[in-house]
Order: sequence, then structure tokens, then C-alpha cells
Amino acid sequence: MKCCIKRLGALFVALCLMVTMLPTAFAADAKTTGAITLTIGSPTMSVNGTATTIDAEGSRATLYKGYTMLPLRSVVENMGGTVDWNATTKQITLKYNGSTVTMTLSSRVAYINGVQKNMSVAPFTDNGRTYVWLRALEYFPGVTVDWRADTRQATVVYPMVAGSTLATQPIQLKLTNTSNVIYKEMRFAPSGTENWGANVLATPLYANGVMTINVNLAKAKYDIQAVSAYGQKSYFRDLDFTKANTYGSMNITAAGSCTLILDGVLASGTDSTVRLTVQNATGNVITSIVYGSAATGVWSDEQLATHYLANGGYASLSLPYASASPYYDFRVTYMNGAQFTFYNVNLASTWGTQMIRLNNNGQVTYSNSTTGTSTGKTSITFKNSYGKTIYELRMALTNTDSAFRNAENLIDTTKSGNSDSFSLDLTGMRKWYIRAYDKDGDVVESGSVTFSSASVKSATITLKRSGDFVLGSTSSSSSDTGLLISNTSNRDIYGMFILDPDDDDYGSNWDYDDFNDDYDDIGSLDIGEYDVFDLDLYGSNDNEMTLVVFYDDGSGDFVAKDISFNKNISDIGVLCISNITDSSFTYDKYDDGADDLDSGELVFEIYNSDSSRTLKDVYVRDADDGDEDDDRVSDFDSGSLLGSSTLSAGNSDAWIIDDDEYGDNGYVDFLFVFDNGDNVVLDDVDTTDYSYFVQINVDRDGADMDGE
Repeated sequence: MKCCIKRLGALFVALCLMVTMLPTAFAADAKTTGAITLTIGSPTMSVNGTATTIDAEGSRATLYKGYTMLPLRSVVENMGGTVDWNATTKQITLKYNGSTVTMTLSSRVAYINGVQKNMSVAPFTDNGRTYVWLRALEYFPGVTVDWRADTRQATVVYPMVAGSTLATQPIQLKLTNTSNVIYKEMRFAPSGTENWGANVLATPLYANGVMTINVNLAKAKYDIQAVSAYGQKSYFRDLDFTKANTYGSMNITAAGSCTLILDGVLASGTDSTVRLTVQNATGNVITSIVYGSAATGVWSDEQLATHYLANGGYASLSLPYASASPYYDFRVTYMNGAQFTFYNVNLASTWGTQMIRLNNNGQVTYSNSTTGTSTGKTSITFKNSYGKTIYELRMALTNTDSAFRNAENLIDTTKSGNSDSFSLDLTGMRKWYIRAYDKDGDVVESGSVTFSSASVKSATITLKRSGDFVLGSTSSSSSDTGLLISNTSNRDIYGMFILDPDDDDYGSNWDYDDFNDDYDDIGSLDIGEYDVFDLDLYGSNDNEMTLVVFYDDGSGDFVAKDISFNKNISDIGVLCISNITDSSFTYDKYDDGADDLDSGELVFEIYNSDSSRTLKDVYVRDADDGDEDDDRVSDFDSGSLLGSSTLSAGNSDAWIIDDDEYGDNGYVDFLFVFDNGDNVVLDDVDTTDYSYFVQINVDRDGADMDGE
């Protein structure tokens, strides 16, 4: 679809800052990120872990029609950007990291470096303060906003730039030098910046020596420059301090190679112990083994006391773990200094013992039990609604290239509109990262999903045309079942609720928050958008529902209607909402119980999304009867599909067709004729690709077809 689909949910990352002894500005290309967290109704926010007031006037983040709104000046300035207000034009200008976003009071139109975008909600004023949609910050490259409904918090994650607010904390770092190099200097810099701080070594760090230093570090990744007694420089790159607390230890194994261990990973939460026998089948000598709870990136103290495990050799480790979440990552360091992480090792054992083999392909083999990392306990259906074919889909617990390289492809090649199924062991973890790949093996979309529990039996993951990965249970709609709602009305829908028609608990004075407290918001639909939801029906024949719709006109009002499908409805219902007024909405309905959607039949909807012109006629022909250059009315079959009707701007029409009604094998061309003489051709589309619904959005610039 041509409409802009709301993005929900974005990534939450660790706070990334820099050493206090360094200059207070980051280089523009610094490979670090910061995070600002705001809570609805609170006048304070967290900037990279430090609490501060939003502004001197006591401004607070607020929800407006389901959207998080905020006076953005303090947020943008803490990110390192600027905010300008032009009282004459009522225009707001945000500048950050080389990009400019402009917007105007009471207008949903924004310009990103001159390119027009439509926001979900317009800026407004209240008590002299201007409130802006928080997700407008995502128009800046690299910025994401993550919303948590349980804590009512929004977190803005952004690249650190010159002027970004910094914060640090003292860390006591134990240095152990097991290499044969004597170091006389050691300096820290945020990763990728080369902004080296002061020397932190008061005395030389000798070979096989131990030293404790105190440094002020931010929760960030750092590079370390180490200078030997002979003036030679070596570098330890991308050391991850994002999970650092008060203590840490660093074991230098060779020039440029070390193991960083942060405290606290096993300090609490463990209630079991396993005697773990580790066989080294990596083909390398292992000099270090540390472990930590899966996907946390926080590591234990050194577990390999001998600092040497030959290839083919065995080591016995006694490891505490949490029985409720027994999956742990193991990071090994090889003699050549290289490090590798083995993910999702299950330490749970009935007998208190476990034996694993670390293989050279990056996988773990369990030798004395059926425990594994891929038992397939969760059945997942992947639905491709992206508009393009997806050739591979991979899932991992950490959003790193190495994790995805080790992850297996989960699907066969899946065309848009099709689905594939696979099994996955969630390994006790709810949040998983996902990447989709094209035929060249390049990542086309990436994101994450959070399952409702770590033991869910089935789920669906849909890749939307917007690039979002959307999670739902298999009891929710799949490509072949569910309630499809299409919004070709005159208003955006920002919230919908499905109720039992006999439910009279709600009142006409309820607002969105009142409904959201008692019922589940099934989703939102912009003008011209459709989506598939759970088919929740009530009544003695399981064919009734009340649909509550919150529409976007600034009033916060809703309209509700009782809807009855055919009593024989089983899997599919379709609602095409064509108009919303202050008191009601009009719609067409179809279902598989009324012979509307027999095998091979489709709901066929045309929506005129043009801003001003009327769609006068629509013609069709078999795709074999012409090409894209034959775009005259005489080149198409006679008789407009609209008959004697027309579609004015913003209106739609829908009817039932056979999937191959307009052409052999479903392949057809469409010609759309506007009242000013403009013609638009949609060539060589296949209506048989769809099971029960096709929507064509057309304006004078072009036409798109999508469906289910």
C-alpha cells in the first residue's frame, strides 16, 4: 500500500557514553549511541543513565490520542541537536547530525531535508507550550524510539555526536597481564574516535603482573591504546563497557588481545549448580572461558583456571545458574587472541552434570542428554507482506553480525503474500532479533519481536510492507484467516476495540485510555491502509461483534457499531470502512459463511487516493492482449468496471470477483482514467496471488496493488 504504516516498536540498546577525562564532545563519526528515557506524566527524564528535569517549566511527556507528545527542545539539545521556533510562520525546525526536520503547528506534514513526510499527529500548543510527536525524532538517521506500555516509558536511542550530553561512573578495573609484553602507558577512547585520554598506569604493568586501576568510564564501547616499554603501540578494540557496574577485570593475553570481564553477572538469581565438562573441538587452543546469561553481554569471572585447554582436551567447570532461565552464552579466547561466542547453552541437567562439545562450526553438541539449543518447541508461521520475495530469515538473541552468521536460515524462499512455517526453541528468552535477506544474501530488513512468554507454543511473525516485524499468536489471523479491516474513509483510525455486543460496561463519555484499560487495542489504520486482526466474534451463533473506532480529528471521540456476519462464518471476515462521521461509520462486509468468498473469489476494492481529481473510469484487459505502451482506452476491454459511477477523491468501491475473472490465469492490466484526462496503467498483475482480498490504491502518480 502507498500509505505510511505506523512503526511500533523499535530497538532498546545500552547507554553509550565516554570517559570524563576526555573532551566533552564526540566526533561526528563516533560509533557509539546514547539513550534518553521519558516517563508519561513525569517532569524528569534519564539522559544516558543520569536523571534530569525536562525543562525549568516542568514540562512532562503526555499521551495525546494514543501518541507520546513532548516539548522536544530538551531532548534534541541533549542529543546534540538544536531546536528553532519561528513565531511568525509557527514553524519548528529541528537540526541534528547533519539532517534538518521542519514542521508547522497544527499540520501533520513534515519535511526531512526537503522531502515531505506525513506524521501521525500534528504539533499543538497547550498552556503556551508546543508539543511535538516524539516519534518525529525517528526521521533523523540512526534514531529509534522504543515504547513500553507496562512502564509507560519511551526511550530514544541515537548516535552520539558533537555536543551530546555525556555521563560517566567510576570503575575499579583489575588488570592481569599474561602476555610477555611490559606496558608503560594505557589510554582509553570511545570506540572509533581516537580521542585518547590520559595515561591510566601509575607504574608499568609487567609481564605476568597484576594491577588495579580506577577509571571513570561511561556505559559505552571503548578502544584502548597500550604502549610497551619499547614504545610500540598496540590496540584493544571495541571493549564493551555498556553493562559495567562498579568492578571489572581485564586479562591481557597478547598484544591487542584481551578478555574483559564485568562483575555482577552471577552475583544473584542463581539457585542451581552444574558440573560442566567442556570438550574443546574448535581446532584451536583455548586460553579463556567466561559465561553469562544469554543475550546480556555481561560476563563472569574467568572459569578456565589453567588458562590452557588444548584442542581435543577436556575441562571440568562448576557453574552456578538460574534454573528458571538456564540458557547461557559462553565466550572463549583462543591462543591467537581471537574470541568467539557460543550462544544459548542449556546448563539445566536432571543429574547435576552436563557435558558439551564446542565445535569448530560454532555449534554446541550435548553429549549426555537430549538438551539442545534448537528443540523446536515453538511453532512459528512467517507471513511475508513486505511486497518483495524474502529468500532467508534468521533469528538470534543478540543483534550482532556474528550471531546472525551462526544462526540458521529458517524458511524456504517466500514470495510476498505467502507464508512458511518453522520450529524454534526460544531457549527461555522472550526477545529475539530478526533479519530478512534478499537473493544476494544482503539484509533487507531487521528488527525484533518479544514473545508473550518464553514457553509460547505457537506464534506468527509478519514482515509488513513498512519493514516492521509484527508478532501475533497463531490464534491470531494468518494469511488465510482473520478479520480484515480496510480504511478508505476520510479519517485516520488510531485505535480499534472489538467487544461483545452484550457488553454494556462502557459509556459514551469514555476516552481512549478508558477502553485501553479494559480491552485490547487491536491496532490502527491510516487512510488507505488495511490489516488483518483476530476474528473475535460473539453471540449465540458466534457471528457478532461491536467495533469501536477512535478516529483522528483532534476530539478524542469514538464511534461504535454492532456488526453481524453470516451465522455460518468460519475463518474469514472482511470490513471495508468507507466513511466515518462524528456519530457513526459506514462499511461493506463480506465473509466465508455467506457464499461471498467461495474458493477462488475475492473482495476487490479500488481506492482513489488522489488529493483532488475524480476517478472517472477503470478498464481491464488480459495481460497477454497488450503492453505498457498500449495505454489508450481503446486498447482495453469495453465497459468501465465502475459502470456509470465515479470515485471522487478519497472514495472507494468494492465488489466480489473470481480471481481469474479479468484475465487468463489471473494476469491482467488495468487502466485508470481521471476526469482531467490523466491515465494511469497498472501492468501485468496476478489476481490469483491472493486468497480473498485485493486492494488497489491509485492516484495520478501511479497505482499499487496489495492483498491477502
